[in-house]
Amino acid sequence: MTLEADIACLGRLPLFRALPLPRLKLVALMGEKLSFEAGAQIAAEGEKPEGVYVVLQGEVEISNERSNGEGPRFHLNSGSLIGDVPLLSGQSYVGSISAKSAVTVLLLPKDLFFELMETIPDFSLALTRDLASRLYRLANFTLHAEKVH
Repeated sequence: MTLEADIACLGRLPLFRALPLPRLKLVALMGEKLSFEAGAQIAAEGEKPEGVYVVLQGEVEISNERSNGEGPRFHLNSGSLIGDVPLLSGQSYVGSISAKSAVTVLLLPKDLFFELMETIPDFSLALTRDLASRLYRLANFTLHAEKVH
């Protein structure tokens, strides 16, 4: 993807829609674009996040494998954020994060992520809504054993 394509991709995501074009460009430039092949590990369980991953393309899986190779798994698609919850809570990743398909992410350093939260109220509101939506889906899954998406 080119810088223009990265900016357009970010601008389509609900979390970044409120950002003015110069700020979107700054996010695209300051973020580190990373690519992972299917099966590659993006982050390890117990690791502290260095920032927030924005999934630009592909599908990732968060898993917590038990000794028998089984365990819960969650799949996240393009537009998903990874690492915001442990970063905001000062915790480490609760599971391994790997590429389910070929994946392109934009890693936003934690300083940039916190600056966006502090200086752009619409970004903070969009992040709060996103977190609340994920918490609701998790509660629904836990209480009704429905698929989390």
